[in-house]
Amino acid sequence: MATTVSISKKTFRTVTNGQWSGTGVQGYVVGDVDKNPSESFSISCVWQSKIIESSDLKEDVESCLSHFPGGKNVVGFVFLPSERSVKNLIDNDQAGIDREFEEAFDTYSVWLEPLCLAQVVILCLFRHSPSDREWQTMFFVMNEESVTKVDCSFSEEVKPVIKMRVRAGIDITVSTESNTDDQLKSALDYELIRLQNQCGNFVFAFEDNTVILERPGSFVGSQLGWKSCRDIVKYYNEKEGRPSGTKKKNAAQPQFIIPVSMLHLITIEPKTTLQYAPIIQHHIGTFQSTSLSLPIDVLAEVSEKTSFTELFSVLSRAVYRQITALFNCLSLYTQEHKLHTPEVFHFKPHCVDTSITLVYPKGTTEKELERERLILHNHLCLPLDQPLLRRGSAGLFLKQTAPGGYLLNTHIGLNDPPVKPATVALVEGYYSYHHYMQDRFDDDKWGCAYRSLQTICSWFKYQGYTERDIPTHREIQQALYDIGDKEQKFVGSRQWIGSFEVSYVLDHLLGVTSKFLTVGSGAELSTTGQDLINHFQTQGTPIMIGGGVLAHTILGVAYSEVTGDISFLILDPHYTGGEDIKIIQDKGWCGWKDMSFWNKTAHYNLCLPQKPTLV
Repeated sequence: MATTVSISKKTFRTVTNGQWSGTGVQGYVVGDVDKNPSESFSISCVWQSKIIESSDLKEDVESCLSHFPGGKNVVGFVFLPSERSVKNLIDNDQAGIDREFEEAFDTYSVWLEPLCLAQVVILCLFRHSPSDREWQTMFFVMNEESVTKVDCSFSEEVKPVIKMRVRAGIDITVSTESNTDDQLKSALDYELIRLQNQCGNFVFAFEDNTVILERPGSFVGSQLGWKSCRDIVKYYNEKEGRPSGTKKKNAAQPQFIIPVSMLHLITIEPKTTLQYAPIIQHHIGTFQSTSLSLPIDVLAEVSEKTSFTELFSVLSRAVYRQITALFNCLSLYTQEHKLHTPEVFHFKPHCVDTSITLVYPKGTTEKELERERLILHNHLCLPLDQPLLRRGSAGLFLKQTAPGGYLLNTHIGLNDPPVKPATVALVEGYYSYHHYMQDRFDDDKWGCAYRSLQTICSWFKYQGYTERDIPTHREIQQALYDIGDKEQKFVGSRQWIGSFEVSYVLDHLLGVTSKFLTVGSGAELSTTGQDLINHFQTQGTPIMIGGGVLAHTILGVAYSEVTGDISFLILDPHYTGGEDIKIIQDKGWCGWKDMSFWNKTAHYNLCLPQKPTLV
C-alpha cells in the first residue's frame, strides 16, 4: 500500500501561519506513524527550530519532544527550498527535487536513523515568488532510495487514542554549600544525571498499584487478565460505564484519561551471575542543603495496538524527558542562590491537534515569563497576539468543570445546526456556564445579564487574558458605581443591567473593549449573520445580547448566504437547575435557536467583546 500523510485543517493553518524564513531544514514534524500495514503519517504539530550542527540535534529533538505527550515522536522535518528549487517543485523536476532534499537528509539522518523508520515525511513550504503572502505546501516521503511526492488528506478530527496520565513526586536534596549560582547549577546537573540513570528503574502502576508494568513490559500482580493495551481501555470503559473502544459516546464529556502512578523499583534482578560487593563511603558532618519534590505530571497517547513493551518504553521515555525539563527550569531560574520549584502545566491550544506540556517556575509572574512564552509561540507557530500558554488556561481540557464546579463548554456534543448549507462559526476556547441561582445566590428574574457577563469574564480568565477572579453581582455593581455610571444605592440592589453596562464592567475590570450591534426589533436579527460570523472567526469571544427584560449569551451562529437562513447557538442564563449537562442540552438551555426564539418587537443590543493583543 502507498504511504499516506494526514493532517487536520486547523494544524495545517497553524503551520502556514508560522514565521518562516530562510532556506533548508527549519524544524521537525511531530506526530504518529502507523507501521502496519504500511507507513502512514499523522501530523499533530510542527516545531520550528533550525539547528545547523548535527552534534546539537539529539538534545534539540529531546527538548522538543518534552513538550508533547508521550507516544508522539519526530517523524520528519520541515523544509524550505531555495529559490531555484521552488521552480523545480512547481515544474515537478524530480531530479532537482532529489538533489536538494537528499542533501538535507544527509545532515539529519544522524537523528532520524534511531527512530527506526523506513522512511520519513518532509513538509515542504514555499512561495511561488518572494512577493506572495501565502505559503504553499507539498509533502514528500524519503527513504534510502528515493524522494517521492505524496498527497495529503485533511481531516476535521484526530484519530482517537488511549490517553494516560502519570503523576508522582520525586524527592531530591541539592547541596547549597556552594558560593555561586554556577556551583549550585553544577550540583543540579549532578542530581539530574543521577535521576536520569535511574529512569529505567521506575515502574508504572494501575488500579491502586494492584497492576504493575515493569521492564520488559509485562504486567505483574494482576487478576484482571490484561493481555494488551486494548484490554486496558476496555476495562476502564466498563468500570466507568462507557461503551467499549476509544471513541467517546458523548463529545460533551472529556475523554477519560487512565490514571497511572509511578514507583521506584528498589530491588533489581542482576543481569549476570557475577556478584560485586558495594563500596560505601560515609562522611559525618554538617552541610547546607535544600530539599524539594519534583512534580512528575506526564501525559501519554498510545493506540490500542501498542504492546506492553512499547507502553513501558513510551512512559519511561516521557518521564525521562520531563525530569530533564524540570531540572532545566531549576537551573535557568536559579538566581541569588535561590531555587524556584518547577510546576508542570498542560495546555490544549485551539489551533493544534495535541496537548502541550510546559514547566514554569513557581512564584514568577506572567510578565516575567513573557519572553519564554514568545519563544514557545514561535517554536509552535502559534499566533503572537493571543495568550495561549498562560497558566490561567492550563489543564481545562482535562476537566469537565471549572474551579467552583461550573460546567465548561456546555455546547460541545450538541447536534449540528439545522441551517444547511451554512457557514458555522463558534466561540473559541473555554468558558464556564453561569446561570440563575448559582453560588447560593438568588438572582432569579433579575440577574440574567450579570450571569452572561460572568460567562464572558470566565472566557477571558480561561484564555489567560486576566488573572482576576470572575466578579460577583456585588462586584459588578460596585464597578459601575466606581466609574460613575450608577449611584451608591445601586450597590447591593436587585436592579437589572444591560449590554452597555456589561461593556463598561469589562473595560473597567479587565481592560476589554467592546463593539456593538443594534437592531430595532428581533425580526432584524436575521440581518446580523455576516457580522456574527466575522466576530467569531476573528475574536471568538461569547456575545451578550439584551432585549426587553431578557439577556442571553450567543456562542455561535450558522448562516446561509444562499437562503438567508440563520440559527444562533444560545447559552441561556435563566436556567435554575443543577450542573447537569444532559438536562442543559436536552432541555435546550444550551442549544441552537432559530428566529422564532427572539421577541419580534423588542429592541436588541449586542455586546461583542474584543480580544486584547498580548501573549
